[in-house]
Amino acid sequence: MNKSIAITVMAVLLAACCRTSEAPEGQAFLVGTYTDGNSSAGVYCYSYFEESNGYNSLDTASFGNPSFVIERAAECGRAYSVSEYDDGRQAVVSYKFPSCNQIDVLNSQPTDGEASGAAPCNIIIAGGSVITSNYTGGTLTAFPILEDGSLGPMSQQFAPGMEDGLVHHMHCCVLSPDGRYLFACDLGADRVYRFTVGDATCPLKDATIAYQFDTEEHPGPRHMVFSPDGRFAYLIHELGDCLTVFSYADGALGHVSTELAYDGEGHGSADIHLTPDGRFLYTSHRLKKDGISIFKVDEDGSVQKVGYQQTGIHPRNFAITPSGRHLLCACRDSDRIEIYEIDPETGALTDTGARIEVPAPVCVQFLK
Repeated sequence: MNKSIAITVMAVLLAACCRTSEAPEGQAFLVGTYTDGNSSAGVYCYSYFEESNGYNSLDTASFGNPSFVIERAAECGRAYSVSEYDDGRQAVVSYKFPSCNQIDVLNSQPTDGEASGAAPCNIIIAGGSVITSNYTGGTLTAFPILEDGSLGPMSQQFAPGMEDGLVHHMHCCVLSPDGRYLFACDLGADRVYRFTVGDATCPLKDATIAYQFDTEEHPGPRHMVFSPDGRFAYLIHELGDCLTVFSYADGALGHVSTELAYDGEGHGSADIHLTPDGRFLYTSHRLKKDGISIFKVDEDGSVQKVGYQQTGIHPRNFAITPSGRHLLCACRDSDRIEIYEIDPETGALTDTGARIEVPAPVCVQFLK
């Protein structure tokens, strides 16, 4: 092979693996897993081909229990995960992508501070920091992102305290549509906190309770998502198996409705996502009659349940492709990711039969 041909072949290979607009059919995504008690190595990186529902396995970064993982959208080539332990090993981890098909651990930091940071189960980037929600610890912890994308030591920790007699279980944080506020779901205390987003030295400012649910009913708020137009927020409750619709404006949540999300009575409702156009909403449910509830979203933000799709065992996090055409569901106890086609008219899910076999998958995140 002469030199010019070799250069051309190399350019084609590089274009095929890189996640750029030159190769729209290949969408890179990360999978967070549980590693204890199974053969999982850590965080997996794949390329998904939507037209064929095929995939390529790209690389794996080894770390313990990286159950939830995200990409740093502002800078390609960096990602972060929790290391979900409650025995002293709990941590937050940074990763780098030195090439299109390679992922490596960059560094890690412990999530414990003055208060417990045990069982970090969710992660978000805000105010130049990575912030973890710590389930068993009942706290939020923040770590500044350094110039090379690695994480500095903990800069801030929010601990609600036990003076209210409640057991706190932080389960997720989500940014407001304008990026000014951070909302945190406390499953144990049945409330949603609001913070003003600060800088890397103090990203969590002006803590207040944005909404308090009835603690006797104990619905257990878990995950929340905002509508694409920013006028509404939707929250799935783990223990109550119900869905709450909020109106939203300038940092304020207004209760619109709370209704049953599914009738399986598993009390293990998990994740919630909207299609990119905001027309359909999905919630995952575990422990009994495992599957995904399907809702149609009206222009006034209200929802109407239109279907239910049974899945593999223990569906946790799931992701909708950027095109809105497919849903990838991490079925932890089936050791696979299942791929469903989304009907653009009804929102119904059709099982494509395509499977990505991976041990104990928990989280699926497409790379931007």
